[in-house]
Amino acid sequence: MTQLHAVEIALTRPATHRELRRAQERVRLAANADRTRLMVVQSTRSPGGALHVLRRQLGTRLPIGILTTRYPDRRGRVLLDIALSHSADAALRRGQRTWGSGPRMCSASA
Repeated sequence: MTQLHAVEIALTRPATHRELRRAQERVRLAANADRTRLMVVQSTRSPGGALHVLRRQLGTRLPIGILTTRYPDRRGRVLLDIALSHSADAALRRGQRTWGSGPRMCSASA
């Protein structure tokens, strides 16, 4: 069963009017006054699925920094999707192995 999930998109810089128009060809979204934060409602089976779908649909159209669900899931978690450079991802994974349990991370290819 699909549900509606509210997702906030934090951009790395203000989106241009052209970028917003191109993104709106894929999804309906609302932008704040300075075009650095967007809100989207996505229909999927899970909050994580909503983040994944939006990253795929909008990743090449907007300068996305962070995607986050706006409401906790059934387990009380708010999910984040952060695009990391390869070196930052490797450093986090090394730290996780060294210090044990850390934040649960999923690779972009999963």
